[in-house]
Amino acid sequence: MRVLKAVRPSPATVIATIALLVALAGTGYAAVTLPRNSVGNAQLQSNAVTSSKVKDHSLLRVDFGTNQVPAGPRGPVGPPGPPGAGGARGPTGPAGTAATRWAFVGKAGNIIASSSPAPLVVQSSTGQYYVNWGASVAGHAVIVSSAYRDADANTRGTVFATVCGAGSGTPPPDTSTCASNNNTSTVYVVTLNGPNTLAESHPFYIAIL
Repeated sequence: MRVLKAVRPSPATVIATIALLVALAGTGYAAVTLPRNSVGNAQLQSNAVTSSKVKDHSLLRVDFGTNQVPAGPRGPVGPPGPPGAGGARGPTGPAGTAATRWAFVGKAGNIIASSSPAPLVVQSSTGQYYVNWGASVAGHAVIVSSAYRDADANTRGTVFATVCGAGSGTPPPDTSTCASNNNTSTVYVVTLNGPNTLAESHPFYIAIL
């Protein structure tokens, strides 16, 4: 067998080998140790940051683009707030009229008691009365009822009433044509006898609502 001669590297080869090792060690160091603030948008590859690299609950709504984060469901209605301060007092309105006018009429057509001003009552014939209120009462409720007094303790029948004014121009639909005083300021009242067969004079109450 031939005996291999020992090969001794030259000094230049040794120096080149050492330089190569130092260079390789420096590259590895740079790969794991980076200066502060040295990585920016340009150094990141597309899709490089994944969910596993992001800390849970660390991102805010402002970190996302417009309309990228869907709105959540509407929450329950909160409790009512305290009442606000009262507004300024408004101007005084016009004076109103009495809500109800009434009269207690005797069987002779005389006013026994009434609201003010009292109506004008005309007894045209037995048991028939025209009560004029001085202003139209069309469209108002008219209430009449028979009145019992010691001066008139006889049995009596029904009492009914209607607002006059029909038959001329364009009368309101709740009016009737009266033989006298045919205007919407007048209410025609009839009081009947016990059997409700004839008109018979009796006192009555009347109210305009």
